[in-house]
Amino acid sequence: MPGSATAEQIVRWSRSAPDAAAVRFLLSAEASAVDGGPEPQLLRSTVDRHLTPVLHRVIAGAYLDAADLDALTAPDPLTEPFTVDTPTGVVPGTVAERIDVLRRAYGPFADWWRGYFAGHGDDPVPLADLWRLYLPLACWIAAEKRRRRPDGLFVMGFNGSPGSGKTVLSTALAVLLDVLLDPETEGRAVARSGDDWYLSRAEREPLRALGYDPGIPGVTNRSGPGTHDLAWLRRNLAELADSSRAGSVIRMGNFDKKADDQPTGPDRYFEVRGRVGVFLFDLWFAGAETDVDPALVPDGLRRRVAEQLRRWRPVFDRMDALWSFEWPSFAQMVSDREAQEVLVARRRGARGMSPEQIRAFMTYMIERTWDWRTTSPVPPDHAVTFHAKRAANHRIIAVQRGGRAW
Repeated sequence: MPGSATAEQIVRWSRSAPDAAAVRFLLSAEASAVDGGPEPQLLRSTVDRHLTPVLHRVIAGAYLDAADLDALTAPDPLTEPFTVDTPTGVVPGTVAERIDVLRRAYGPFADWWRGYFAGHGDDPVPLADLWRLYLPLACWIAAEKRRRRPDGLFVMGFNGSPGSGKTVLSTALAVLLDVLLDPETEGRAVARSGDDWYLSRAEREPLRALGYDPGIPGVTNRSGPGTHDLAWLRRNLAELADSSRAGSVIRMGNFDKKADDQPTGPDRYFEVRGRVGVFLFDLWFAGAETDVDPALVPDGLRRRVAEQLRRWRPVFDRMDALWSFEWPSFAQMVSDREAQEVLVARRRGARGMSPEQIRAFMTYMIERTWDWRTTSPVPPDHAVTFHAKRAANHRIIAVQRGGRAW
């Protein structure tokens, strides 16, 4: 196992001027396997430091020297899980093909990133993440859609605790897929959250008597199985698969978390127009095990959830692939949820729940809703296509293939 010498070299590169020649070493198995050395987060940021200038030159159409090309062709452990052989070639493609895709996708991605994170400081567009993670995953999805659903709808689910980054990832992928897919012959990509199909406030009120109640005024009782309009969601999935075409309009849920209700008026629906080829669906318990006998769960809210979870099976079975974020400690989940609330406040101009309300909501959502011995929002490995590990700053630092068959 590599030790202090390799770790010290990583630290030196983290402090040095950008140099493309450093990238191959930083992406090596030796650097990734340092025992007792720098945190993975430091290694990831050091890769960014030396790779990002190369990618800026790529986008600008500048001359790429031998060191640049060596950096772009270096085996990458973050990209490797998405690399597959297909009848038409290797995905995500040769370096020349990836450069072409990067140049075409950078503009739309950068526009989306700056708009989505407006008011979130001066964080630059994450070029290294785009090259190493977002684009390879988008290329994999496009290839799988063409292989498995060439004339139909490819559905990918995203599982993870609240605030883990599911919506950011799925929305970013939709932007890139709209560059990769032919809108007429393959359709566009749509990313939506399961949150958009929550029952209205009035419809959820009777559920309090069944245990769906955080017990604190001002804290919503939406969250787990039993609080969604599952019939509406399933109808939308069928419409996407069977009815979306040029000129079609599909009315999806568009839940307003600030009002804690389904909106009325012009915002009542999220309208999807035209043909859809890929649906990216994020839900914090996506892919959870539905084959659970509710009778084995103590009576109360947890049993109600186990009963309702079984109704999600047709939705989960329709997923062609599933991404799962590693689940952190409860304390980290609360911190992630608080960070998510701040981001929403910056985007919408008003804060929803206070820190105290967030903790009460998370206790209800995570600890009181699930039995954890028989029911869990974490999907079993056999249902997962990709497992992802995050650093403390939300950045994805590792991806591994799950047990789901391709």
